[in-house]
Amino acid sequence: MLAIAISVVTGMRESRPIEPPFAARIDTVEVEGRILLLHAFTLETSEECLKAEKAEAAESEMSVRVRATLRDICPTRERTLLEKWLEEIWPRFHLGHGGGVPMSVTLDRPLGHRKVIDEEGREVRVCPIVGTRVKTMRRCLMSRNPL
Repeated sequence: MLAIAISVVTGMRESRPIEPPFAARIDTVEVEGRILLLHAFTLETSEECLKAEKAEAAESEMSVRVRATLRDICPTRERTLLEKWLEEIWPRFHLGHGGGVPMSVTLDRPLGHRKVIDEEGREVRVCPIVGTRVKTMRRCLMSRNPL
């Protein structure tokens, strides 16, 4: 009986339509030579449910425009009445919900002094890679102008 119940539940999960990819925000970019490591995040999905879908870079003489898409891979569950009530009082972004995924993209030539711009036209903080990820981010966050 338990085997039948498990197969029904897993069958229902598999028959659920796949969520479409969505645009992610990019808060920082680490750079080393021609490689850009984009830190793509969303406030809508937790980190364990995120999958990197695609990272793109469009280069010009003065800037590099970056774009990242993510996919939510966790099955959607029905929210409880308490969760719905809390979301009305405090929208999701206030509850600390969300996550991020690192994604890499290779440029045609090194970044140099070009600016990195996100999909919405905002300049993205660029950090040169120096040693470990923790050391890179600490140095980047302590410096107002990392490059």
